Order: sequence, then structure tokens, then C-alpha cells
Amino acid sequence: MTKAKTGALYGLLLLWSFLCLYPLLWMVGASLKAPMDVMSTFSLFPQGKWHWETYAEVWNRLNFFSYFWNSVIVTLSTLIGINVLYSMAAFAFAKLRFPGNNALFVLFLGMMFVPGITVMVPLYLTENYLGILNTYIGLILPSINGAAPMAIFLFRNYFRSIPHELFESAKMEGAGIMRTLLQIYLPLSVPILATLTAINFLGSWNSLILPMVILSDQSLFTLPIGVMLLDSGVFRQWNVLMAGALISIVPILLCFGFLQKYYIRGLSAGAVKA
Repeated sequence: MTKAKTGALYGLLLLWSFLCLYPLLWMVGASLKAPMDVMSTFSLFPQGKWHWETYAEVWNRLNFFSYFWNSVIVTLSTLIGINVLYSMAAFAFAKLRFPGNNALFVLFLGMMFVPGITVMVPLYLTENYLGILNTYIGLILPSINGAAPMAIFLFRNYFRSIPHELFESAKMEGAGIMRTLLQIYLPLSVPILATLTAINFLGSWNSLILPMVILSDQSLFTLPIGVMLLDSGVFRQWNVLMAGALISIVPILLCFGFLQKYYIRGLSAGAVKA
């Protein structure tokens, strides 16, 4: 490749990177502007005073720690449920032989093509019948269920990529199924665990429609609903909304930054059929 083509390629990549980052930069700039300047000026960042006090205002109005703690409870419980339940299910699909193994696996994968919004009404009616509306468990169980296809798919393919001799050796040594999974396969599956944690952390933390449907008690509201409540006035204060949105995504950035070195490795390893 010539220097001209290389330079053009890098230029296109830089342009694409800027286009991807522009919404985030606009959020930062809008949060630091005066309310009337957000839509009246085209500058990315404030031309005059930078209004850092907006973050303090949002922090106080958002009741941050209450909503933050609710999001932490729901998200961590969801992540634990996903990694525990679906690692066991995928291990069974990958290493055990039972009638309907492949058919059941295909059915799980078929759930990927069902939009979550289409099951919201039956989900609401089911939770109302079970008496778990307006509870943490009413948020956690649907989130765990929704992650089943991707989690089982990645776990199963990763387990199948591990040499089967390890499974046979453990069996000959008298190790049971659970011991083999916990002591051999899961320690080797850190990339998949990290990948699923990153993906589902993002989905659970940012979930808005499900909490709005399930929850009615404000003390149980998660952080995205808290940010939405900032827009309860007559006039929309874009600087306040953008500051609230930025505060709410800080945990996501920290999570992805910590797990990014495993993320691509886990996706590429789990998506390749053994």
C-alpha cells in the first residue's frame, strides 16, 4: 500500500472516529453551557463561562445515591444470574449428550430474533399474577432471561473449543460435572465471562423501558429513570439533562475500560464454532 493510500485510510478512520465521538463531545459541551446557549449557538463548547455548577445541581436533584444503589443491585444481580445459570446450561449443551440437545440449543438461539418490546404485555401480566411487580426481582428475572441466547451461544462455543481431553481426564480422576465446570472450564473462560459482563452491564444499567413498565414506587427507580425525571419542568433544560446523562454513564465507561482487553478476545473466541 502506497503512502498516499495509507494517509487517506488514516484520514477516513480519523473522520469516522470524530463522527462517532461527536455526540459524546456535544453532551459534554452542552452540560457546561448556560440553558439558553445550548440550542442558540453552534459552538461545541461554551464560548464564555463554563457552568460546572450544573453538575452539582444535577447531583442534588437526581438523588444520585438512591437511584445509583438501585441500579447497582439490579445490575450486579443480573450479571451474577447470567454468568452462573448460562455457564451451566452451556456446559451441558457443549459436553453432555442428551435427547434434543441440538434442537433445544437452536430454540434458545431463536430467542435472539424476538424483540423484547413484543413480550412486554405478557411479561407485565405474568409478573402481576406472580406478585413481583414493583420489586427488584421483577426487573432482574426478565433481564437474565433476555440474555440467554447470546450467553449460551458464546459459552457453548468457547467450551467446545477447549480440548475434550480435559473433560475426559477430569472424568477419569473422579471429578463430577460441577467440579469440572468450576475448577477447569470456568477458570479458562475469563474472556467470555468478561465479554458477557461488559455486554450485559451496558444493557442492564441503561435499561429504561423495562423499569418504567415494572416499577411504580419511586424509591425503587433506577438511574435512567432518575435522569428522565430531570426533564419534568415546563422548559427543557438540555444542559441539566446532558449533565445527568454523563453522570449516569460513568460506571459504564469504567466497566468497559477495565474489561476491554478481554472483550474482543472473548467475542472472537466464543463466536467461532469449535
